[in-house]
Amino acid sequence: MKCGAPAEWPDCHHIVHWQEGGPTTLENGCLLCRTCHRAVHNTDWDVVMGPDRHPWLLPPADVDPLRKPLPAYNRRTLTLAA
Repeated sequence: MKCGAPAEWPDCHHIVHWQEGGPTTLENGCLLCRTCHRAVHNTDWDVVMGPDRHPWLLPPADVDPLRKPLPAYNRRTLTLAA
């Protein structure tokens, strides 16, 4: 998601974490490679669902003191149109 790795073996990530009551739904999920998934859980990177219904990345304050949201590398579409 943040690295552009191929999506052959992604991890599914709950944006609102499952342990915190986040539902297992498409609206609350995104795909992350194993390295990015570990970074989100073990560092200060975070993922939020944007108003465009796409995942956005929040970098840690040491990367961006304002933690400005960054679009995910691979954007999913919500239609069947190519």
